[in-house]
Amino acid sequence: MDPGEIELMFKLEGIFMPYAAGRRASLKAQNKRMVHYTSAENLFKIISSKTMWMRNTNCMADYSEVAHGYEMLHIFFRQHHNAFCASLNACHAGIGEESVKHFDQWWTNIRFNTYICSISEHDDKEDSHGRLSMWRAFGRTSARAAMVMKLPEPGTAEGLRLLLSPVAYFQYDDVRQQLQDVMNNVIGSQAFLAGLDRKLVKRIVFMMLVSAAVSIKHLGFEEEKEWRVIYLPDANPSKLIKSSTEVIEGVPQIIYKIPLEENPDNDVVGVGLPTLVDRIIIGPTVYPAPMHIAFAETLGSAGVADPYKRVVVSGIPIRP
Repeated sequence: MDPGEIELMFKLEGIFMPYAAGRRASLKAQNKRMVHYTSAENLFKIISSKTMWMRNTNCMADYSEVAHGYEMLHIFFRQHHNAFCASLNACHAGIGEESVKHFDQWWTNIRFNTYICSISEHDDKEDSHGRLSMWRAFGRTSARAAMVMKLPEPGTAEGLRLLLSPVAYFQYDDVRQQLQDVMNNVIGSQAFLAGLDRKLVKRIVFMMLVSAAVSIKHLGFEEEKEWRVIYLPDANPSKLIKSSTEVIEGVPQIIYKIPLEENPDNDVVGVGLPTLVDRIIIGPTVYPAPMHIAFAETLGSAGVADPYKRVVVSGIPIRP
């Protein structure tokens, strides 16, 4: 993306996704890194294969994934459909009903064919030991690990066609307020939106509704501070992301693989492992020494500088 396109992207996000825009601005202001907690086996595969796997939302640990967010949207539109559409129609005639219908037509596909990778906000104080609640989340495995990452700059990895969305731990009143804020933003930006291509406005409304459906989660998960890397292989495909069938915890399933390599010819910069990886944290384990060596050597083979300095072992005293 050129600077003008990035500026437009931020402006549209501020109008249609104010919660995400606020969270993204907070990340940048605090220079926050992100972290991916998983089993040590999975993290070793990520580094050695230079790919990160995205799983179908129906295979995630929270069995209400996607359905919870969609139900919130369903309640809102049952009560406020006309007002929502009217705010958009003032920009482009009929685009409100058209956009909602477009989302409804895609809903079955989104429900069963959305793939995500979960990452979490990382605090500096967690550099040495990680987060206890996240280690416990992977208590079924004998060895756990986390990859702390520096995110690419906005607009530098567009070739992957991925959506990075913060999880919103909302109850219905929160959802209603957010969507009313969007309606107010649209009304206040009518002249600007009327000057944009109709297809672009329709697309951003679609992405707003998708991110809401996929990224609204029960309040009980709030401590995870989760963000989601979202991929829609049918609605927003990338030629760079390939699928395969894998067996994960005994369940055969389709997964999609994000290539963790620089590809500037296809608008992908900042996702190669030498740039992306800040550190590896090995979770509580009875095998700290061999795991430290294995991860460091694998990082070095992937081109990451000073690999032994980038691997630390959590000292949290819990049983592995």
